[in-house]
Amino acid sequence: MAVSRAVSAEIMREELELMKDLAKTYGWEVTPDYEVLAVTVVMHSHKKEDGTRDKYIVEAQCENYKEHPPLFEFIDPITGARGVPSAYPKGKDSLFHSSGPCICAPFNRKAYKTLFETGPHAEWELGSWMTSTANNFNFWSNYTMLGDMFGLIQLRIIRPDHYQGRMG
Repeated sequence: MAVSRAVSAEIMREELELMKDLAKTYGWEVTPDYEVLAVTVVMHSHKKEDGTRDKYIVEAQCENYKEHPPLFEFIDPITGARGVPSAYPKGKDSLFHSSGPCICAPFNRKAYKTLFETGPHAEWELGSWMTSTANNFNFWSNYTMLGDMFGLIQLRIIRPDHYQGRMG
């Protein structure tokens, strides 16, 4: 059963409203497009040794949201290319997965091999994404709203003990 576009758009509106304080805290540029059911967030990494920060553009496509999780994609801030290694951060764990590449989390549609050939997880069940205990982690139910999802991504690129630059 598909979620109507109007319902998905309303859920997006509500969750983006709740995300405003978080966006202000991190200095995000948030651009929703309710017609195409997508939101882009521009965020920055922690300061590198030279004092600069890497810019990241993250898009969440929210068609059929919340029946399905969003489809998260990084967009290269220089070329505009979508889903390429140069658009993705590299970290110390597999959240930013080189397969695809993709954000490897139950809240990202692109991580499901049943939907994307490059998805790293054939064993994950799409319908249970909000209650997932994938990889024996019981905390995925904390990431069921857009602000929580974008917040986790931001935390991974702002932590100097985790962030390792760009994938490519």
